[in-house]
Amino acid sequence: MKKVLRLPLALLVCGLISACGLMGGNGSADLTPAAQAAPAAKANAFNPWMNKSLPNTRTLSAEGMAMVQAMGADRQSIEDEAAYRPHWREEIYPVFFGNKTAPHELIVLLDFASPDSARVWQAVRDASAKLSPADAKIAVFAKNSENYGTDLMGMGIWISYERKGQAMDYMSHALSEWNRIKAAHKKQGRSVPFTNEYDATVKPTDLPIHYAYMGKLRPAVPSSQELDVARYCYNAGNVNMYQAVQISRYYGVKRIPAVIADGKVLTSPSATDIVSALR
Repeated sequence: MKKVLRLPLALLVCGLISACGLMGGNGSADLTPAAQAAPAAKANAFNPWMNKSLPNTRTLSAEGMAMVQAMGADRQSIEDEAAYRPHWREEIYPVFFGNKTAPHELIVLLDFASPDSARVWQAVRDASAKLSPADAKIAVFAKNSENYGTDLMGMGIWISYERKGQAMDYMSHALSEWNRIKAAHKKQGRSVPFTNEYDATVKPTDLPIHYAYMGKLRPAVPSSQELDVARYCYNAGNVNMYQAVQISRYYGVKRIPAVIADGKVLTSPSATDIVSALR
């Protein structure tokens, strides 16, 4: 029986990110070609509610393989690495709309630092109004070229299962706020990457995006739980980012934002394009 290597999740994520070149220099996340492209990419391949085993696109260097073997294993698997987390399935495959096992699948890949992500997301929102939750689902992933996007994605994951039915609205708000704050910074003559939550504010008295939204949820997050939720968001966002890289490789996505409709990559879709691709 093959053994699966269980490393600390942060080490696993950092290893994948450094290997694939996470940061894009022009505001969109550039992606390296798949190490081994799937011969026939299919829908629902990464859905842990529909598959016991998920694709693994990561290839190790000779040195990396030697380290893995020295530790008594021969492969790494995100589903095994993350399985200790109570909501690991929601983190590696967060469904914002529809039933988790709905036959049709819309995967959304976002980069908060790309202004175009808000436009692509709006097309997804518009398309969702024409979709049946029993027939189609929307799973969301983020691979961010500015670190604070990881927290914001994690907040969306938490909302998707703790405040069901509110994740789509949250994502619209978070992307809009990101772009609004960037525009305000430009007017102020500032240009700083959003490395942490306080970089993404206009005035010193402003609450960070995800903290401010905790009070908008129904029910609102109790103040006594805000720090715990915020801490969770960063960790969940990192788990999700690992899968964003895997999915991008598997389907041959070269730039983010992108949408994958039943295995077909749509790089700049309209709502009509999305609905048509799911039929």
